[in-house]
Amino acid sequence: MQEQLSLVEMIEKLLQVDDEAWGLYAFSRDILKERIPEGKKIEMIRKAMSCGREYAERTIREYGSSDVNIIAEKLKLNIVFQDAAMIGTRILFASYTPPDEIGIMTEPVNKAVELISKEESILIDYFQKYSIINTMLGHEIFHCVEDRFEKEIYTRTEKILLWNFIGFKNNSTLRALGEIGAMAFTKELNGLKYSPFILDILLYYSYDSVSAEKIYRDVLEMSSGR
Repeated sequence: MQEQLSLVEMIEKLLQVDDEAWGLYAFSRDILKERIPEGKKIEMIRKAMSCGREYAERTIREYGSSDVNIIAEKLKLNIVFQDAAMIGTRILFASYTPPDEIGIMTEPVNKAVELISKEESILIDYFQKYSIINTMLGHEIFHCVEDRFEKEIYTRTEKILLWNFIGFKNNSTLRALGEIGAMAFTKELNGLKYSPFILDILLYYSYDSVSAEKIYRDVLEMSSGR
């Protein structure tokens, strides 16, 4: 039986995982993942990351700032802070509700910061409360940007065919691409040295450390398996 790792041990290891491996992690959580060949996934991941960075640069040019709070204000977004929210058995960390509301759950952030502060680690500098919240905010801003540019933005225009019957076709977007794009977007805006996907483990750990460690091991397997 494997010894359970501490949160700090896991995060320090995850800091070394590259963005493409995190992209594969995003695909592993997509309900349509089986419909995409492995080689195609890598191509899509790269395009989604490029899309996120491109729109971050466009946003900075348009609003004259990389500060996510200023950008949210310019976009006239209403930011609502809440303790926590549940969707079934899943804990929600942040959300975008069209057309103009972003919800940020503070309880998971406070719990994560408290855990990290008990350890002597560089993670204390990386994961300050304001940094985590800004990262989450940048991620949700991207989903607003997706809505505003849905006819041209890659994460919405890239679709897969679900079925084709007598000339009638049903195409679907991929949720994973939006998540990958959003992470690249917020990483660029916030100047992060790590993948924002790490927050999936960091924020979840206080609620279910066993499941958080399972995610950690899945990500490492994806990273080493390429």
